[in-house]
Amino acid sequence: MILLRILFRTSGGKASGKELGLGHIFRCIHLANKLRSNMIYFLIEDYGNVKKILKEKHFKNIILQNPNVNLTSDIKKTKEIINKNKIDIVIVDKYKTKKKYLHEIRKISKLVFISDLNNNEYPADVLINGFIGLQNQITTNKYGAKCFLGPQYQILDDKYTKNSPIRKKKWTLLASFGGYDEHNLSGLLCNILSKYDDKIKTRLILGPATSKSNALLMLQKKYEKSISIISHTNNMQKEILDSKFGICSGGITSYEFAIMKIPFSIVCQYKHQMITAKQWHKYKLAKNLGFPNSSLPKKIDNFLKEISENKFHIDSNRHIIDGFGARRVAKEVLNLMNDKIR
Repeated sequence: MILLRILFRTSGGKASGKELGLGHIFRCIHLANKLRSNMIYFLIEDYGNVKKILKEKHFKNIILQNPNVNLTSDIKKTKEIINKNKIDIVIVDKYKTKKKYLHEIRKISKLVFISDLNNNEYPADVLINGFIGLQNQITTNKYGAKCFLGPQYQILDDKYTKNSPIRKKKWTLLASFGGYDEHNLSGLLCNILSKYDDKIKTRLILGPATSKSNALLMLQKKYEKSISIISHTNNMQKEILDSKFGICSGGITSYEFAIMKIPFSIVCQYKHQMITAKQWHKYKLAKNLGFPNSSLPKKIDNFLKEISENKFHIDSNRHIIDGFGARRVAKEVLNLMNDKIR
C-alpha cells in the first residue's frame, strides 16, 4: 500500500465578524481520522484553539498560516509546503475560498474541495458537498470536478455509523452553539431557562473557543441541579443520546442531532446558517428560530415551554443521513491517486 502525503488547508477559531467557528476544523479532523494510515499535514489559519485541538487529536504536522493572509501569500506558502513535503493531495475546507487559489494549487497537486450550501462550481479534481438541501448524486461541474453531493456525503464523526442503544435520558435539553458562541446565545438561553428550573434539566456545551463567563458561572451555581455547563466534550454522540431535545446553531451539530433523531431547534449565528436552518425546518426535522434579535428571547421561551410540556415533535420517520459520509469521502480521496497510478 502506497503511503500518501495529504495536506489539509483550513481555518477556524474565535474570529468575531468572520462567520467562523470550528465546524471546518472538526470536519477536517473527522476526514483525517479516516486517512490516518497516510502522512497527514495541516496548514491552518488559527484564530484561537485550533492548534491545541489538533494536538489533542494527535496530529503532529501542523503548519500555521498568518490569519488574514492575502491571496498571493497564501498561494505561495501553500505551494512551498506542497513542494517541500512532496504532498500528493490537498484537501481544502475553508470558508470563502477563492477560485484563483484552487486554480493555482490544482496545477501542482491533486485537489479536493469541501464546499457548503448550493456552491458547487469550484475548480478541483473532487468536490464534496454534504448540504442537506442537495439531492444525493454524483455529477461533474463546469471545471471538470467530480462532485459528490447530498447529505450522504456529510462528514461526521465515525461514532455516528454505529447503532445507538436505547437509553434513559439524563437531560431534557442539550444546548451547543458551535465551537465559538459569538453572540453569547448560551447566556441568553440560561437566563430564560431559569424560569423552567423545576421542569427542564439542561446540559450546555460551550465549545472549545468559548469562555465560561462570570454570569454563566453564577447561573450554574444558582441552578446547579438543573443546569450543567461544560467547555467541550470528546463524545458528542453520547451527549446527544443522553438528551431528549436539542438546540444548536445551523452548523454540523444540526446534522448530528438529525442523525440521532433528536427533536431540535436552530438559532443561526451567521447568515449562511439560515439556508441550512430553513432546510431542516422544511423537512420537519427541526424548528428554525432565526437570528439573534429582539424577538429571539420570546421564540426560545416558546420552544422551552413546548419541550417542558412534551409538545415539541419532529418527523422521526424521515431518514436523511446515515453517518457514513466520512468513509465515502475518504474512499474518493484515495481513489484520486489510484486513478493516477492506473
